[in-house]
Amino acid sequence: MPGENQSWDGLDEWARLAATLKYIDGYATQDVERLVRLIGAQKAGSRVIERIERIEQKPAEHNIGHLPTRLPTDSTRRVFLYSKENTSVGYMISLIHQLAVQEPGGGENATVHQLESLLKGFSAVEQAARRNAGRLSTANQALAEEGQR
Repeated sequence: MPGENQSWDGLDEWARLAATLKYIDGYATQDVERLVRLIGAQKAGSRVIERIERIEQKPAEHNIGHLPTRLPTDSTRRVFLYSKENTSVGYMISLIHQLAVQEPGGGENATVHQLESLLKGFSAVEQAARRNAGRLSTANQALAEEGQR
């Protein structure tokens, strides 16, 4: 998964998380506790509030986005992580997040266009899958009827 010149063992925990997200579906969820431990703190809670900015910077350094955008301090809360480099779902989530937080100013047109193109592609794949499922169902029914004769 890592770049060709880097071994998995040579990566820090954040780089491993980024590589994993990039090469799987592009997203995952983690407990805040896990993220807190990745920066070396023992546990989440009120003492970690001053470290929350440091925790939020680490994913950004590795092209990992997260929702909610402000990490909760409760260690049991789940955080949605996504790869900003994944060309599939992670990228789509990144575009949606970008649109949700940016100020209107003209730059959003390109983002809206990219998101629309991605969604059209996903819709086309989903429709094709439904058509193929219908064809398989019809073919299976015909085979079953043939077997009854």
